[in-house]
Amino acid sequence: MDLEYIRNKWTNGMQADMAASISTWDSVAENFVYDDRVNLDEDSFLLLLQDKVNLTEDMTVLDVGCGAGAYSIALAHKVGKVVGVDYSPKMIEAAKRTAAQMGIDNVEFLVRDWYDLSDLSFEGQFDLVFAHNTPAIVDYGSFVKMIRSSRRYGLLCKPARRTDEVFDELRKMAGLNAQHFDTSVAYAFDTLWGHGLNPEIFYQDAVWQPSKSLEEAEKWYLGRLKGSIAISEKTENQIKEYLRAVSKDGQVEETIQSTLVNLFWEVPQ
Repeated sequence: MDLEYIRNKWTNGMQADMAASISTWDSVAENFVYDDRVNLDEDSFLLLLQDKVNLTEDMTVLDVGCGAGAYSIALAHKVGKVVGVDYSPKMIEAAKRTAAQMGIDNVEFLVRDWYDLSDLSFEGQFDLVFAHNTPAIVDYGSFVKMIRSSRRYGLLCKPARRTDEVFDELRKMAGLNAQHFDTSVAYAFDTLWGHGLNPEIFYQDAVWQPSKSLEEAEKWYLGRLKGSIAISEKTENQIKEYLRAVSKDGQVEETIQSTLVNLFWEVPQ
């Protein structure tokens, strides 16, 4: 496997405006506060993880792109320590607040941009490293950092196919491809293989139906787009006009359909 080829092909296309991207996730942090459905008995991702890994009280876990900490908090009940990192300060604030309210003291939440992280203190420090449906793993370098942080197990969940009823139209207005076909899944598999690991693949179909106020929707969609491409004032006004047109009673709703791909690997001992 030619890892240099993958390094050159799998690059980060999400850095047009990092401040806008962080602000976007900050703006929805309160929508990602702890959901008790993300638990060890019901959540499909956590069920898969437990099927592949025997979680014990002496294990250390790293959650890359942890958001508001739901998965970190759920796993804290089964392992010795969990560290969650995310580039959104508001997400980390929400995660810390929830952990404190629940009296969980074996989880640590840190504001870190995994893409730019150069701190080698994470390398080889965790028994399990996972990243669930997060923009933190955006290229070859960010994924290799994740691989090297684990001394035993890794699990990456990415949406390989995805259709967003509203966002796909906005992507076209901004000059981007409407379809979300994430080639990073194929690159991730090849990267693992090239590093001597044997990834296993698991699929899951998912449907979400989010709803946001018009003001929230404008900030959310424009922030996501600006994280990928420069938006002109004319295009921004067209996007706002479109959102007003599709809103109902001041709310913008859409149906999101996705095929999630989970890549699990075990580090040879």
